[in-house]
Amino acid sequence: MLPIILKIILCSSLFIAVYYLFLEKEKMYRFNRIYLLSSLILSYTIPFITFTVQAPKTNHPQLVIEEAAQYVSIVQTKQENFNWTNVVWIIYVMVTLFILIKSFLAIITIKRIQGEKRIYQNYNIIFTQKNLFPFSFWNTIYMGKEYLKNDIIDPRIFLHEKSHLSQMHSIDLILIHLVKTFTWFNPALFLYKNAIISNHEFLADEAVLKNQFNLKEYQNLILDELMGSQNIPFTHSLNFNNTKKRFIMMKAQKTKFSLLRKTVGIITLVAATVLLSERTYANISVKSENNTDLSTNIHKKTTNTEAPKVVQYFMKSIPEDLLQKNNPATPITLKKESVKSVTDTISPKKNQEGKNTNNKEDTNFVSAEYPGSMADLRDQIGKIMDVSALQPIKGVIKATAYIHIDQTGKATNVTTSGDNDIFNKEFLKTMTAISNDTNWKPATKDGHPIASVLKVPATMNFTQP
Repeated sequence: MLPIILKIILCSSLFIAVYYLFLEKEKMYRFNRIYLLSSLILSYTIPFITFTVQAPKTNHPQLVIEEAAQYVSIVQTKQENFNWTNVVWIIYVMVTLFILIKSFLAIITIKRIQGEKRIYQNYNIIFTQKNLFPFSFWNTIYMGKEYLKNDIIDPRIFLHEKSHLSQMHSIDLILIHLVKTFTWFNPALFLYKNAIISNHEFLADEAVLKNQFNLKEYQNLILDELMGSQNIPFTHSLNFNNTKKRFIMMKAQKTKFSLLRKTVGIITLVAATVLLSERTYANISVKSENNTDLSTNIHKKTTNTEAPKVVQYFMKSIPEDLLQKNNPATPITLKKESVKSVTDTISPKKNQEGKNTNNKEDTNFVSAEYPGSMADLRDQIGKIMDVSALQPIKGVIKATAYIHIDQTGKATNVTTSGDNDIFNKEFLKTMTAISNDTNWKPATKDGHPIASVLKVPATMNFTQP
């Protein structure tokens, strides 16, 4: 989750920085509006965009999944350390609810404004008895009744508010408020909101001045209304507080660099999408010497010709912080008196394939199991893992997956470790996908289900063709 949040903040900060540096002062308001909206949406979708590219052809790897997965028993104890993750979530929910309620109340306040409803030049207008300065929201213009003189509204005021309605600026404001409500921790959103509102005002001013109204008189009108400025969320008011910037843009002329600035904006969006999105490699079916697919070349580490092999795993060899990492909801600790070896015997007999025999020293403990058998788990790994994503490697690489399984058989966390980052990542993706779709049989102690960790080692052997 954290990498996704950081990527969203990075993208949105980059896009809004490009806007203020290259686009804001250029008189191309419609393009700027499209850029602001598309870049805002894109910054929240880039972390979830995945491109599939062709992977370079590698040598012939051989993936080996250990015949017997090794298990470590863990027990839940009372939480001793303060859990900051829960505090962060509580703060997030409280702030989000506060902003959501505040926005909801703002909309209710607008809808409750009472006054005389009229259709003026095919637009809905509510004239209030109170001295309400003109503003627009959704499909309605609100203003005090004193702005209607001889059944006529000052055409400059009407054109300004009319442009907000006809160009549907309220949709932009609702979008930025919605995004800001649920991702208020993103500092770039405050800049986005100001930029979007400024752009709306530039567009409205442009609509007024296109009707050949005197620039100075229009600016004086804005200054006259400035003292009565009101700040209502989701609305467009004639009395926008960034008056100086608006006056500058009223006099601005389109420069010869407009096309270049547009190009910079578009290139930024495309480059960020390509560079910051996820990339996966196409699954290339590599044939081995006996013409079998690599995906089916997953086999047991032991065969029937080998003698029975005993694999010992010590619970104390797994760091406690690894067991507790990224699993705040289920705090776990190793049982002190259980720091001993757990022996799994791999039997060459067919009827023992995929089965684990627990150490007789602890007959009351039954390990967690994959539904079916270990052979079924190996088959699933072979179907899902994209081994072609690995870069050309020589020799043997290893990775181990640790699957945290709670008392109900649900996988609460999956971690991997190994000597190759790419292999670790692919193995993590595979085991996470399998775990999400699997209802594991939980481990039991004295007949009661307990939390446990399933250790699944894997070895990739790259040999020359």
